[in-house]
Amino acid sequence: MNWQLALKAWFDAHEAEGIELLTDLVRQNTTNPPGNEYLVAEVVTAYLARHGITASAHEPAPGRASVVALVGSAAPKILVAAHTDVVPAGEGWHTDPFAPVVKDGFIFGRGVADNKGPLASLLLLAAFLKQHEQSFAGSLIVAAVADEECGSDKGMAWLLEKALVHPDYAIVPDTGESIYRVSCAEKGLLHVEVVFHGKQAHGSAPEKGMNAIWAANAFLTDIYELFSDRIGYCDMAAHDLLSPPSINIGSINGGMAYNIVPGRCAVKVDVRFLPGQTADSYLAQFSSFAEKAKQRGLCTLFELKAESSMQPFVVSQDSPLVQAARAAVSALSDKEIVRFGMSGTTVCKQLLQSGIPAIGWSQDARNQAHSANEHVAVSEISTFGQALGLAFLKLGRNW
Repeated sequence: MNWQLALKAWFDAHEAEGIELLTDLVRQNTTNPPGNEYLVAEVVTAYLARHGITASAHEPAPGRASVVALVGSAAPKILVAAHTDVVPAGEGWHTDPFAPVVKDGFIFGRGVADNKGPLASLLLLAAFLKQHEQSFAGSLIVAAVADEECGSDKGMAWLLEKALVHPDYAIVPDTGESIYRVSCAEKGLLHVEVVFHGKQAHGSAPEKGMNAIWAANAFLTDIYELFSDRIGYCDMAAHDLLSPPSINIGSINGGMAYNIVPGRCAVKVDVRFLPGQTADSYLAQFSSFAEKAKQRGLCTLFELKAESSMQPFVVSQDSPLVQAARAAVSALSDKEIVRFGMSGTTVCKQLLQSGIPAIGWSQDARNQAHSANEHVAVSEISTFGQALGLAFLKLGRNW
């Protein structure tokens, strides 16, 4: 069989079905929080059932359903995981974000790019492969997962913890960067809260108290100097796929009124760091800054807590996943893929931490994630679906 021609014919013939499927997915309001991903899970299970594919819904908490289905029965097992939750719509929309509009070759609506467009491509591919289940080696694990936008504790992380998915390879279609750009690296992530404790007193007699905000100020000044080459970035390290380490002061919470010396101030810090660096080294640095504020008599004590931590990763250009994506793109065009890295976080991290090779690879929807008037070209349903299909078949050595 000429798989490339067969895939093209399938996606060409099912363009209207793809549009209908994507608009149906977007109509389900799965804003996280609260999620309610069961709404999309019902659409996904019904679609797969119409094409003879049995799917299982897994619900770690009420309404937080993820769907897993299998097409094929041989090795290698390739997981493609698209998430079903979306961020809040926000302001600035020209149309109802949950009443998708098809106009001038584009589909508009919350989640069309992040991440329901890639999910539509994946489901169409699953339907195609089901028709040819006896003709290829390998297995496609279709996953429509909950809770990606808020940490994946009720989505991919939970599925991995419960051993409900155990693939040989994984593709995460959550980059919005087109089939020509493959995410092979992500920065590490560290969320830290530092709470400084002083002594509350009357604002007219500050000498009788200890203002915890001054301790936080000293702490933040030290951080600012560490990252002062460019506001929020540190040029002390470099990487060929990733921008320098970055820091964001996301929250400062201290004080109650003009006339009260605050006895408590909490600071929340977001760090994105490079391969070769560790969360522990940043925690040690922050602890030393906080301790310095204490030694200066600016607070009585401090508490430092890592609320979230994920390690960075890099996938080699020699990885079978990268080679499969390269082969698929070469078959579909005269372009070469480009490896790149992300400062943000996808579920690639959880997969790689579980020992599963993973890359990010998706539809072309640059600058659309989390934006008002989010849109994706109708043609991307087919483009990504064909590329994903060829990469899957390449990993199974079918062509």
